[in-house]
Amino acid sequence: MNFKMSEKSLFATLLRAPWWVSFAVMLAVALVAGAFLPEAYKIPGMLGAFPFLVVGVVAAWRQRNVLSEERIDALTGQARAMAWREFATVVETALRKQGFEVRPLSSGPADFEIEKNGRITLVSAKRWKAASVGAEPLRELLACVDSQEAYSCSCMSLGVFSPAAVVLAKQQPLQLLGPTEIAQLVHDAGLPAKR
Repeated sequence: MNFKMSEKSLFATLLRAPWWVSFAVMLAVALVAGAFLPEAYKIPGMLGAFPFLVVGVVAAWRQRNVLSEERIDALTGQARAMAWREFATVVETALRKQGFEVRPLSSGPADFEIEKNGRITLVSAKRWKAASVGAEPLRELLACVDSQEAYSCSCMSLGVFSPAAVVLAKQQPLQLLGPTEIAQLVHDAGLPAKR
């Protein structure tokens, strides 16, 4: 039997919320139990707040490396200001730090071939400054996946992906990397944010 937490449950919601929210709920439950329950039930009632402590710790652990909105804005601005060669170096450095073997490609819709655990992924990064990316360039990238016997592909853009591109990504082995993921790559490459 496979147990899966409902996305709408209280604990799933708290796991997505900032970590301190779970601690605030824990404190509120403990205070209410301590103030309003009869003396015989105060301790068990206050212990009922313990699951919120656990959820808060798990949420804090998951969120320890999450970039703030201000940091994402600074890093995406830095990425927008880069020339292709500088951005390619950043992507290559970040992917190597994540454990990928990276091979730059000189032609076609893919700019990098990355490999980890025997799985090859093609990465299209030259459209990182595009205001919008439609489905057609993604179809070209997917055709390369088949011809090069890759496992999947990824496309990066600081702009928006068209609705058709999003639908295509849901149906194919294709990952769309937007501003948050690009900011994470710039961060992982070890470049300080420019002020």
